[in-house]
Amino acid sequence: MTKLRILLIACALIFSISLSSQPLSRGNLVIVGGGLEYNNKSIFNQLIEFAGGTEKAAFAIIPSASATPVQSYIYFRNILISYGIKPDNIHLVNVATMDDDSTLDVNESTWKDNGNDPRLAELVRKCSAVWFSGGDQLRIMKALVRPDGSHTPVLEAVWDVFRSGGVVGGTSAGAAIMSEAMIGAGNSLAALTHGVITDYAGEDFPEDDGVLMTKGLGFFPLGIVDQHFLVRARIGRLAVALMNEKPRFNIGFGIDENTALIYVGKLNLVKVAGASGVVMMNTANASISHVQKLISITNLSVSYLDEGDSYNVSTGIISPASDKKPIRGKESHNVQNPGQAGILTQYSSSFRDLLTVNLMNNKGADTIHNVSFNEQHSAFQVTLSKTPSSEGFYIDRPADGHHYTITNVRMDIEPVKISVTPLK
Repeated sequence: MTKLRILLIACALIFSISLSSQPLSRGNLVIVGGGLEYNNKSIFNQLIEFAGGTEKAAFAIIPSASATPVQSYIYFRNILISYGIKPDNIHLVNVATMDDDSTLDVNESTWKDNGNDPRLAELVRKCSAVWFSGGDQLRIMKALVRPDGSHTPVLEAVWDVFRSGGVVGGTSAGAAIMSEAMIGAGNSLAALTHGVITDYAGEDFPEDDGVLMTKGLGFFPLGIVDQHFLVRARIGRLAVALMNEKPRFNIGFGIDENTALIYVGKLNLVKVAGASGVVMMNTANASISHVQKLISITNLSVSYLDEGDSYNVSTGIISPASDKKPIRGKESHNVQNPGQAGILTQYSSSFRDLLTVNLMNNKGADTIHNVSFNEQHSAFQVTLSKTPSSEGFYIDRPADGHHYTITNVRMDIEPVKISVTPLK
């Protein structure tokens, strides 16, 4: 038995999800973590392929998350045309809650009830792809879900496209709505300090009040989705959100910008495409406690996948891209204390670098610590540790640089007291 096969079996034991009772969907998902650039051919080509190819693809664009819905529609329409989609096959689904100031003769906020329009629903149903624009995910929910929780006809039509084998995709807010348990707002330090909020009724949730959890649309059956993940340092907020939802959902997927998590329904397979990567977080064996009202989470398991990597949900196996080579025994770095500060804030070095370069590609350390201040004398310490089943794979591709796959690293997040003493 090869070393790689042994690794994959270990991954299966740690990341397996009990979904045997859930029927596989014929549909596909392209879930983008925000910041999707027009020249990201890997993502757009796969999106269009799922939709039937340039000759047959028909897109329904739902811009209800955006504060400028018409602009969002036009922008994405022009990108699709540049990839060969016929203009007549790209349709605006005029459901929105905000007025677009670029259209002086139309008040788009009057579209707020259009989710109930059977003619729009029929338009969506005839398409092979549905795309949700970015913005505020709570606007999507208000536009497509009735106050009693029932689906509008337009949302039912989106589900029909998905169930019939089409593709549903979205970016940023359009990614957040994909999971059943949805992160509505909040940041990492606020989540660890104040916990989960579920009953906020206002329009704009204050980012520093905690992590807002509400109900999403539920197309993605495997766990919770978070977006802008590495750029906005959302490690802490996804961890808190997951601990709040376990055991219903034990796995979360943090998708970085200009990157897609692609779910192939009939294969029950997750793939990664794009410029950055996806962090998988597993809370099956994790514990949560409170220290002076601050959250402490131990024994999380984290993995990292990027372009070309895949995760077989049925077997629990993570497969690195075919050109990646094992890191163990060939580490590029030998630094004994590579810890950094501020990983829970968006002003620090990336969590990706901490996990890949500083830990798994570093033979000088099996454990690294990182501290983020939440007050003058207190902080949250993130500890990443190699485990017997931890493994890394790496390739330096001439076209686009360094790529990693990392599996089964232990992560602990705990509040700590900070004492600063000047050197004598």
